[in-house]
Parts: sequence; C-alpha cells; structure tokens
Amino acid sequence: MRGQIARFIGHFILGSVLFTVVSPTAMLAHGGEDHGDAKPKSTANSKGVVSHSTRLGELELMVKHPAMEPDKPTTGLLFITKFETNEPFKSANAKIEVESANGTVFNATVAAGEQAGTYSVTFPAMPTGVYKMRANVSHDGETDIATFSGIEVKPPTLTAEGETSWFTQLVIGVVFLLVIILLFGLVYFVWRFAAGPGVNEEALSA
Repeated sequence: MRGQIARFIGHFILGSVLFTVVSPTAMLAHGGEDHGDAKPKSTANSKGVVSHSTRLGELELMVKHPAMEPDKPTTGLLFITKFETNEPFKSANAKIEVESANGTVFNATVAAGEQAGTYSVTFPAMPTGVYKMRANVSHDGETDIATFSGIEVKPPTLTAEGETSWFTQLVIGVVFLLVIILLFGLVYFVWRFAAGPGVNEEALSA
C-alpha cells in the first residue's frame, strides 16, 4: 500500500511539472505568408511583429522584427525566397541599412542562418524617429535594392490592455513559484514516507 501511494504521488508530481513547464512560445518565422505585391509593403500583427516584404525580380524578400524602441538594438530575421515557388534562395548576399530623416545612416548586422535563405538581422540602437530601410541583395552578378519607408522607432505605448497583460504575467509568475514550492514539498513528503520505518506485519498478526 505504501508503495502504491508513493507511486501515485510521484505520477502527480510528474504531471504537474509537465503541465506547468510546457507552454507555447512565440517565434519570428516566415510563417508561409501569401506572396505580397511587387511593391514594398509593411504590416504589423497583433503581437507587434512588423513585416516588410517585396518582390525583387525572381526573388521575394521579407524582413521581420519586433517593434523598434529608441536606444535599444533590435534583432529580426531576413528571408530570401524564390517568388514563384517560395523555396529558399541559397546564393545571395544581403546588406541592410537604415537612414534617418536627417541623412544619418545606421548599418544593420546581417548573418546567414542555419537554414538556407534565412539571415539574422541586428539593427543598432537608434533614437526616436521615422526611418527608411534599404535592403541590398546581391546574386548572380547583380544587385537589387528594396526600400521600405515609414520605419518607426518609438517608445512602447502603455495601454489598459498592456497593463492587464503585465498584471496577468505577474500573477502567473506568482502561481508558478507557488507550484514549484508545492512540488518540492511533495517530493520531500514522498522521500520521508518512503524512507520511514514500516509497520511490522508480524506484530499486527500476533
């Protein structure tokens, strides 16, 4: 009986850990979006991820990054694919620069990723303002340039929804901490229960 109780508590602990720790994560990814227009366009989703896409000849270029905040570097992704098939384009070199309204140019760091046609992009810290972004893509002896305007760098806007989200995350954090403490207590209880002296069956039958 004691072994069955210990196994039951052990299974409960394992299930609690899996339920608490495993959660979906948000990632920047190409996402299989439909082809954009030939002209450059920029969109933003509900999570604040900004996408810039355009067609460059037979290629399609897409830059994704979170909303840019002033004086903070921003990390995003660049995707270069074949426009007709959406297959990753392997033989390309890319450079990205951002120009302010007064002509100051900031160079982003572009590095090839592990997957073909995918590049990590690190935008430098920039002051608040509206910028133009130029993406230079070189391949097969030629260079194509895509220009995106209206790139905003601004402080995050705190809304009632944002305050609620922050409070919700705080509550989740407190609950997670309490669950961890409870799990440690259960583990200690199981250990004490399993290591404690058992009941002498001979004495009971006497």
